[in-house]
Amino acid sequence: MPYPTATAPRAGGAAREAELAALAAGHAQRFPWYRELLLRRGALGSGDLGDLPPIGTALLGAHYYTADHPHLPDASAYHTSGTSGGQRKRILYSPADDDAYVAQRRSLFADFTASMPPGAVAVADLGTGHAAASARRVFDELGFRAHDIDFTRPVAEHVEKLNSVRPDVFFTMPMILDRLFQADPALDIRPRKVMVVGDVAPPAWRAHVAERFGLGPGDVLDVFGSIEIGAIAYSCAETGLYHVHDHIVPEVADPAELAAATEPDRVPSRQEGSGALLLTSFTRGYFPAVRYVTGDAVTGLRRIRHDGREVFAFERVDGRLAGDFKHGERISNHDLTQIMAEVFPGRPFEASDDDGLVVRVVADTVTGAQLAAVRAGLDRQAPDVAQMIASGLVGPVRVCAVRPDGLRSGHAKRRLDLKED
Repeated sequence: MPYPTATAPRAGGAAREAELAALAAGHAQRFPWYRELLLRRGALGSGDLGDLPPIGTALLGAHYYTADHPHLPDASAYHTSGTSGGQRKRILYSPADDDAYVAQRRSLFADFTASMPPGAVAVADLGTGHAAASARRVFDELGFRAHDIDFTRPVAEHVEKLNSVRPDVFFTMPMILDRLFQADPALDIRPRKVMVVGDVAPPAWRAHVAERFGLGPGDVLDVFGSIEIGAIAYSCAETGLYHVHDHIVPEVADPAELAAATEPDRVPSRQEGSGALLLTSFTRGYFPAVRYVTGDAVTGLRRIRHDGREVFAFERVDGRLAGDFKHGERISNHDLTQIMAEVFPGRPFEASDDDGLVVRVVADTVTGAQLAAVRAGLDRQAPDVAQMIASGLVGPVRVCAVRPDGLRSGHAKRRLDLKED
């Protein structure tokens, strides 16, 4: 089904080009640095997606994430852990941005939970950021008896509240749910619908959750989004694909070409296939979401017909390519690299998601003092992650020694490897 947006793009042709030109012009008016980028590219006034410059981490770090925006006085600000400059990223939402995001989530969740009776109980147990801040509003507007759980509380208190209110609908993060399944006293709930967001949730993981709760595979919904864009896509049990929300025009770029590009406004891209994900949103006003380079890799982006209409869809999210990754909340790759250079100077390392963040470093051994130094450094640079570890919602970061041939990536660069399907 289509999910409502403020100004969803039309299928294509001259009408969509006009909408793209208007979208870029609006961002050029709000963000002078973006106007200069368009002028340098010769793309001011163009509605051709290929003419418009991709927006990556370097540009956003220089002009958006830590910059002042006094001309946007009605903005709400959301923060993430860590940037390459040592400051937290700040992402702005206008009231219209917030309303559009809530409408997209509300319509998706209304369809997914249509079998729930009026007044059913819904609980959001999330970390920080925009999804957590808006979840209560979404559930209230859907008519649920809504609860949320403070992520700073110990995991035992999460279990206690969940066992007490017994949600019919449960919205959480995969890593948090993994910790809840391991808790003592045991989690004893029987939700009829489960939605997850924030970490990779492959089909095998979703099937395990469904089995634990006695649900069918279609009763576990993986919601893909980002704080920069908002709602992006969601898993569809009928097609086995992730369907992209209507307000998004997705593209992919070759990761090697993306990494080798010397100018952030000259990154090549292609509209369909597999690779690094770029997104254009027609409902984000206070973020320059025009060909935004998300840092995620996806497989099999294509157009399909579903329920009598054309939608963009892809097979899977393969994980993060660069910039940052998740351990409950975001950790900057730059911060981790800096910490490892201080504690293990000159030693190759990589990071992986092996039921939590594991750092493998080429060394004979990892001493207790070195492990403590890595954890302390991450606590300083990623305070939200530190709080989630202290609360027991995610496990402590692990560091282990490997031989040079023990690195999965096969080279000295850091890499985030994902759980197997």
